Amino acid sequence: MSQNIEPIINRNIHRAIFTLSLPGMISSVLETLYQLIDAYWIGKIGANALAAIGGSSFILWAVFSLTALSVNGIATLVAQHIGAGRAQQGRLAAGQGMLLNTLSAFVLAVLVFVSQNALYRVMGFDPQVTVLARAYMNIILLGLVFSFGFTGIEGVFRGLGDTRTPMIVLAVALMFNAVLDPFLIFGWWIFPALGIAGAAWATIFSEALGLFILTLILARKHYLPKIKLNSAVFRSETVQQILAIGAPVAFGGFFFSLIYVFLTRIISRFGMEAVAAIGIGHRIEGIAWFACVGFSVAASTLVGQNVGANRWKQAERSVWLVSGYGVGLLLIFSAVYYFAPQSLMGIFTNNPVVQNIGRDYLKIIALFEIFLGLEVIMEGAFSGAGYTLPVMLVSVPVTAARIPLAWLFAIHWQWGIDGIWWAIAMTTGIKGFLNTLLFVLGIWKKKRLLPGA
Repeated sequence: MSQNIEPIINRNIHRAIFTLSLPGMISSVLETLYQLIDAYWIGKIGANALAAIGGSSFILWAVFSLTALSVNGIATLVAQHIGAGRAQQGRLAAGQGMLLNTLSAFVLAVLVFVSQNALYRVMGFDPQVTVLARAYMNIILLGLVFSFGFTGIEGVFRGLGDTRTPMIVLAVALMFNAVLDPFLIFGWWIFPALGIAGAAWATIFSEALGLFILTLILARKHYLPKIKLNSAVFRSETVQQILAIGAPVAFGGFFFSLIYVFLTRIISRFGMEAVAAIGIGHRIEGIAWFACVGFSVAASTLVGQNVGANRWKQAERSVWLVSGYGVGLLLIFSAVYYFAPQSLMGIFTNNPVVQNIGRDYLKIIALFEIFLGLEVIMEGAFSGAGYTLPVMLVSVPVTAARIPLAWLFAIHWQWGIDGIWWAIAMTTGIKGFLNTLLFVLGIWKKKRLLPGA
């Protein structure tokens, strides 16, 4: 039997926000550091290797965005059941979500493995870059079930209002990854020199370790996801709820990443240095992005538990408080990106062309970073309410507009590579504004998942 679990909404609201958001923020930054550490060591191999992991990251974004099919539903249903005082129902919902999570990992690994060459051609990769990208991607796909599993179990902790435990475990896994990277990439000590594939192996081993530790901790909490084996493995009503929450988010995230596959084709017209630059630039910006995700986790959990307890005014107030804190943090990131872009790029590459292209990217996106925060936090609020369709209807068309805008600015109006950066930054601003407007209009209140909510 699960222990009695105290909803986090019973605490002081400001304390609850930081209890959720700070560990969530640190966890999200740590996830980005996985890629930054890989980029640091792989950058010593050469620009082609950087371009390979930069382009591969767009495909992996598409893949990992589909974890939302299960993870968002797990976190939301656990949070709402905890808020409603029905812990056992939350365990059952989490069990259904984890089954869906595992199935998704296997299916996606196979699909990407057989289609990756075509994707690299669409992105305009050189043959040398394609070989390196395949060496990296094949290993990541082999261990995809561990990556998905870690995210799924993390979703259970989020619903419980505990973001601190996953943060600590992720930090341990990251340190393990950081130590393994140079040994496996360059063949230090007794290890073989695996090159770019070594970075992938280090990532998979560390994520498997993290999944094992989190599962043990959740077992000690007596809140392991529960699967009723005496009936149908999948319970249609619960799976439908999970998909109703997760599918719009997953589709929006997948579409976002797919757009970048085609956008990379436009970027590659300006050379592989531009592809390498956007790969590094995205990893640097990812620190701000995932810091926002920490606040988004807070918004999602607070809204979820408040909605489960039928406390709608408190849910709304929590989102505005979270947004205020998030925008304040984003102003700091904006200043760093705008005033120190060359130094940031220099950490990851000594190629002057890559540095200069990446410098311009960071300066342009810095002007719109606060809208990035609003976009992500409002997505979390809608997810906690269990109604994610509206933000997907904003995300998909506005993100798709990046392709024609990039072509218009960069090619037709001859702004060069900076035109693509302006297309990315401006559409980020539009999404942040529209998501906030939808929240103000109260559209997030239109759906009820649990009886009485």
